[in-house]
Amino acid sequence: MKRRWWVVIGLVALLATACGAAAEKLAETATEKALEAQGGGDVDIDVSDDGSVNISVEGEDGSSLNIGSDIPLPDGLTIPVPDGGSATQTGSDGSYVFVSLIYPRDRYEEIVAFYDDWTDGTGTEWSRSESTFSAGDAGTQRSVFFADGATAISVSDCFTLQGGSDQFDGACVTINESR
Repeated sequence: MKRRWWVVIGLVALLATACGAAAEKLAETATEKALEAQGGGDVDIDVSDDGSVNISVEGEDGSSLNIGSDIPLPDGLTIPVPDGGSATQTGSDGSYVFVSLIYPRDRYEEIVAFYDDWTDGTGTEWSRSESTFSAGDAGTQRSVFFADGATAISVSDCFTLQGGSDQFDGACVTINESR
């Protein structure tokens, strides 16, 4: 029996050194299986040619979680999102749906105006709060928060982690919509 394990380990090592794509797929599959064993759901990890990683988790109870870049908007989201953003997290559990998006920082005011107009036109009373925070060398972080009961929309300056900047370089939108 010990001999078989050495053969398997040798084959895996050979495969890993012979073909990077095959090793990458093997690592993806092993990680997916380990995560599935821990949580009881279906896990899919996709590493694209450019090195970006997207992770999707479908729970046995119908819940979902997606993390990555440019992932699709979640089913059931009724709150509109401005064009041109990149969804980085989405999910739902039957009672709520959420999405986090990143936009270029210079669109912050435009996005706030978009949600000011949208919330004013819904026919329901949305509360709105606004704040600024000095983050030293990173700059000033602006935030606007809209809420209607258990549903909330947040727009804030953020780090995108894409340009290696130590300054706020993005406008982040987070929507948590109650169903």
